[in-house]
Amino acid sequence: MKKLKPYLVFKHYNLAQALKIMRKNSQRCCVVVDNDYRLLGTLSEGDARKAVSKKSNLKKNIMNFCNRNSKYFTDGNYNYSEVKKVFFKKRYDLIPVLDKNKIVKKILLWHLFFGSKKKRYKKLNIKAVIMAGGKGTRLNPLTKILPKSLVPIKDKPIIEHIISRFTKYGINDFYFTIRYKMEIIKAYFNDTKSNSKIKYLEEKNPLGTAGGLKKLYGKIKSSFFVTNCDVLIDANFVDFFNFHKKEKSDISLVIVSQKYTIPYGVCKTNNRKLEKIIEKPKFNYFVSAGLYLINPKVLKLIPKNKYFDMNDLIKKAIERNYKVNVYPIAQKNWIDIGQLAEYKKHLKSI
Repeated sequence: MKKLKPYLVFKHYNLAQALKIMRKNSQRCCVVVDNDYRLLGTLSEGDARKAVSKKSNLKKNIMNFCNRNSKYFTDGNYNYSEVKKVFFKKRYDLIPVLDKNKIVKKILLWHLFFGSKKKRYKKLNIKAVIMAGGKGTRLNPLTKILPKSLVPIKDKPIIEHIISRFTKYGINDFYFTIRYKMEIIKAYFNDTKSNSKIKYLEEKNPLGTAGGLKKLYGKIKSSFFVTNCDVLIDANFVDFFNFHKKEKSDISLVIVSQKYTIPYGVCKTNNRKLEKIIEKPKFNYFVSAGLYLINPKVLKLIPKNKYFDMNDLIKKAIERNYKVNVYPIAQKNWIDIGQLAEYKKHLKSI
């Protein structure tokens, strides 16, 4: 039970004790058990906060608030694909595995199915495009001096952190879309020793987050990665590529589950009549993480020398019945540093 301890709370615990355990395990959830480790339910951070918002005392017993109909699997009676499908559909943070006596034997965690795997990396022989042509206005005043791709994180620029995430999977063949301060980007890589092969797709006018890809039409024969230059993603790129192939996708995009809380009481009305107030409601959304795999046949959908964003390309692909699929990863494996506040926040954590 030692490995399970960070995720377990006993039925006699109170809300304060449960919240402390959730903060330590970083899963925003825990499994409620009796003294024999039999499953009684699960308690999420949302359940606890909801209780607190209703002015429940933190000393109250967790059995008043836990979900007693929580999802679980039976030991030896589930498979990887089934678990992944349930995680994706229901967005659970964790799922307990029980023996025939309902005793918790194992706990499955979201990030173990959608996060990066700490093992020897398999190699991919494909190309990657880094979109580095934008002005990066959200990172002003840094980008008044440097192009966004060269803004430093610790001892090297953002774009080198991105490149290193590809090269550990054997991807060394890159295209950079460039426009804003392009000569600085070129000069940097001309003076930097690298084992990577870099070609530039120069934009005379702003072409958006997908317009510059048109320059690859007819020049690239197999699916390739595309990434924004202000996101750092620690996903398993081989697993992502295998998913793209297996699903026969035309476009695959990495997505991340984001939880948002409206910090006010939201009023539900009928004309001028107030029906109820929902205190600090929470919403879950999947957002695009800024990493894609694209089949080259999709490039024909991009207009030539016109501003065209990735959202426009995806919308057009869906309208034309191209196959567009999503690949979810854990929130902890995605860092968006495109805004100055987020950049400062992550300076020490990368």
